[in-house]
Amino acid sequence: SALEIGVWYGVGSTNIWLNNLKENSSILLLDSWMPYSSESDLKDPGWNYKQMDDMSTDAFLSAFLNVKKFQSEQAHKNIRINMVRGESTSLLPLLKDDSLDFIYIDGDHKYKNVKHDIQQAKRLINKKFGVICGDDLEKLPTPELVALARQNTDTDFLRKEEFHPGVMLAISEELPMVHMVNGFWW
Repeated sequence: SALEIGVWYGVGSTNIWLNNLKENSSILLLDSWMPYSSESDLKDPGWNYKQMDDMSTDAFLSAFLNVKKFQSEQAHKNIRINMVRGESTSLLPLLKDDSLDFIYIDGDHKYKNVKHDIQQAKRLINKKFGVICGDDLEKLPTPELVALARQNTDTDFLRKEEFHPGVMLAISEELPMVHMVNGFWW
């Protein structure tokens, strides 16, 4: 069983998981498909967060249509796909311990939510064999970057420094040993 936290349009990483799941597998696709920008995000002149927030309905419909297309074209694989619209903070606690083999985290990038998603992933992952991974760790933690991240826990992305402070800070606290290549971590 697999879990993707943060699906948005459902065409990037979602397609990778769908196309590589073994026959008779299952995946839970979880996203709030709601506006997510903080006040500090909305003040960022380098990115139009309001426009992203306004695309949440289009993103949900795209993900739905992508899943429907996959199920139509790959019905012989018998892959069970469940799409759930909701907050990971309220839905992940409902899932059973040690029940997932693969968890991909790419939801809300704010520190509090990333930390929660990682803590829940550690509880949910199969302890005998399981992989927790995610996206948007552009830089490995250093004392200087951790200090900067602590000052920006409600910010999606720091343009000048080019990293997601919430992702890096949560990973530095919850996963003492992490590997990263081009922002993808495991």
